[in-house]
Amino acid sequence: MNRSLSFGFFAALFLGLAGSIASAKDTLQYRLSAAKGPYFLCDDRVTEDRWDIERFVVKPQRHEANPLIVRDYPWEGSGPHMGGSVLFDPEAGLFKMWYSVFDREAYDRKGPFSYNVCYAESKDGVRWTKPMLGVFDYMGSAQNNCIRLGTDKTQNIDVCLNPQPRRYRGRFLAIHNQKGGIFVSSSDDGKTFRRLWPETPAIGYHSDTHNNFVFDEIRKTWLLYCRPRAYAGDHKRRISLTQTRDLSRWPHERTILVPTETEAPEFYGMAVFRRGDLFFGLLQVYDRATGRLHCELAWSCDGLRWSQLPSHPAFAEPGLPGAWDAGMVLLAENPVAVNDELWFYYGGFQKNHNAEDNPCAIGLLRSERDRLVGLRPSSKNPGYVLTRPFKPSGKRLMVNAKIEGELRAELRVDRNKNVDGWMLTDCDPVRESGFARELTWHGKPLGQCGLKEVQIRFELRDAELFTFDLEEA
Repeated sequence: MNRSLSFGFFAALFLGLAGSIASAKDTLQYRLSAAKGPYFLCDDRVTEDRWDIERFVVKPQRHEANPLIVRDYPWEGSGPHMGGSVLFDPEAGLFKMWYSVFDREAYDRKGPFSYNVCYAESKDGVRWTKPMLGVFDYMGSAQNNCIRLGTDKTQNIDVCLNPQPRRYRGRFLAIHNQKGGIFVSSSDDGKTFRRLWPETPAIGYHSDTHNNFVFDEIRKTWLLYCRPRAYAGDHKRRISLTQTRDLSRWPHERTILVPTETEAPEFYGMAVFRRGDLFFGLLQVYDRATGRLHCELAWSCDGLRWSQLPSHPAFAEPGLPGAWDAGMVLLAENPVAVNDELWFYYGGFQKNHNAEDNPCAIGLLRSERDRLVGLRPSSKNPGYVLTRPFKPSGKRLMVNAKIEGELRAELRVDRNKNVDGWMLTDCDPVRESGFARELTWHGKPLGQCGLKEVQIRFELRDAELFTFDLEEA
């Protein structure tokens, strides 16, 4: 499914986004000049055409030690349910996690802090500790791991390493739901936060989901995903977006994702992250009648227009009946890159969304590096993929692929003409899987072709191709 919205309608509202995209021409040449790879072959800016090829989503695998974080203290209510962030802090050499908790008793009596945010840390990302921070008063004691962000309650948080330290103070930036709206805070250590603008919310209403923000380093723009204020039905479970270059000033959000006729009628939320020059969305698809919720993968070149596979395969779904996460799974917005894997932390619920008493904990899903959406032959015949044109001078062609058979490539120029010495029969076949396997022609790297502009035509024989990259020779 490809959801497209009119550029003209949003030009004024989205900081001239249409003009910036149009000037970029949506070509691979633009991508190479603007950002580093890897280049995902599910991205239509990268691929010109596919023949006898199917795309597929790769489900991450549950960690054998799950659940990693469970309820240990009374202030954790029904248990940790994610609703937060996980990242690796290189300065401290630690994985850091901010997770949400829910107190049903306080919620029923409309008491303060029925929702709250807690902090945990880990040296390896698997074994976690909950340090007593001494910053939040719970039942007369500050000996707890709660973060103090608001004056009434804090429901869900999104934390990132500050990409603009000269503009905003603190090593960490965060947005969080709080009475009065969505606020922006910062922190030097991830444990003590302060609002950047104490009385001014980024969005002046309660979005009631795991909102998240992402920094687009190309356009120097912040994108914030939340629920809309305007909606046609009886609930605002849709995906909306607001963008800004100044965290203190946000324009009105606009809905960008609405379920189609083939989908469950509500989108609970969407966590968004970047890999290479592509946005990925972890779309939460919710069926109110059954209370079931699963996650699907979406991707976008600009954070506004989103695509999915038309079959809507699940990326992450609840566990087996009776398991601790059998009811729902909700992923943190940003995976952590660990060696050759991407680690997705998630909140698992024992029961579905309709249950009032719903124990929860936090687990881990692991994917192989950048093997999120792949291409493979759709039959027993070889499959072919043609890239957009780009400049090959001084480059080496590296592929991220799983191979049972073999992978070859050839160069095309001037509207599909072959190049002597750089055809499929000249290519040294790659027969082993790897995250960065080089393709050469009679031992020569791509950069020695002597051409100003080329397209690559990959041939897949019993092989799966995920990304390619153009490294300096």
